Amino acid sequence: MDNASLRQLLKGAQQDQAERKRRRATLYFISYVGGTIMAFMAWLNVGTDNPLLVGMLAGSAAFVYANVMLSHIFPRADIFYYIAGLVVMFTINGLIYTGGLNNTGLYFIFPLLFIQIVVVQFKPAMAYVAITVGIAILMLYNQNHILAVYPDEHVSRFLIATFCFICVAFIGENFWHQSRKEMLRENLERMRQANTDPLTKLPNRRFLEAVFFEKAMQDPAAYFPLSAVVVDIDYFKKINDTYGHDIGDEVLIHLASLMKETVRATDVVARTGGEEFLVLFPHASLSQAVKLAEKMRKAIEANPFVEGDINHLITASFGVATALTDTSLHACLKQADDNLYKAKNGGRNRVVE
Repeated sequence: MDNASLRQLLKGAQQDQAERKRRRATLYFISYVGGTIMAFMAWLNVGTDNPLLVGMLAGSAAFVYANVMLSHIFPRADIFYYIAGLVVMFTINGLIYTGGLNNTGLYFIFPLLFIQIVVVQFKPAMAYVAITVGIAILMLYNQNHILAVYPDEHVSRFLIATFCFICVAFIGENFWHQSRKEMLRENLERMRQANTDPLTKLPNRRFLEAVFFEKAMQDPAAYFPLSAVVVDIDYFKKINDTYGHDIGDEVLIHLASLMKETVRATDVVARTGGEEFLVLFPHASLSQAVKLAEKMRKAIEANPFVEGDINHLITASFGVATALTDTSLHACLKQADDNLYKAKNGGRNRVVE
């Protein structure tokens, strides 16, 4: 996993915790309140000479309730925000077409437009509002094709007020989104630092536990079978004792670079301890993981650490295990760790499964 992939995964985790909660809460609140209001307005207009208005309001309320109920069942799906925007579009132009009660439907357009701007994401909302207002203008200037009758002065003032409202609403939303993006960037950088080993620039144990494993548990099909390889540098203490800790740090960086070069783009190489690393292979069987681990072992052995007059052969021991499902992940990590000790006790510089 390169730095861009790590950053994207951290960004996704951060957005999941903030933006999704905000949007979901907004959708729930607006849907329940708005649906209830539309249902109440439909009831108030029962018996009037505008049955189409009653049907439109009742239908919109029913769609709103159905949409929010489905969003509870599938809380991670974004489609329900866009459906809500379409329902608002239908309701706005339904009010303009029927005129509402005594041609007062125009008064309800502004809060509905604001709902459309808030519920749908910023850029798609611009398209939604443009289409909604475009249809409204078409009807207002072709009133011979609609039920409502609006005086010309009401139409012109309504459109001026609408355009002013849309500009102010989008400007406010834009500034909010820009400030939020800046805050997200700052938080993302702090998350990156907290989840990255400062020496090797690899993900650390905190990243594995708080981000990667959490993602794997939430979406098992995207990760399992998941193979784990525990890697430990052979005789690393001797390197530190012979050349000093500065050279030991350079050896760790050298090894980290070699391992990153030999794994796939979807794999994760993390530093979990002093000279210990954990490599995770999503969607890899045990035999595939053993081959990849052997490839790493050979690359490390074939590339000794060279600096100045130092030319030191580096080897590492590998313990491999595979979790077929998310329920066996903990056992897999323990088995990989046990296999590492077997590799070290068996002579080092080898892969044990």
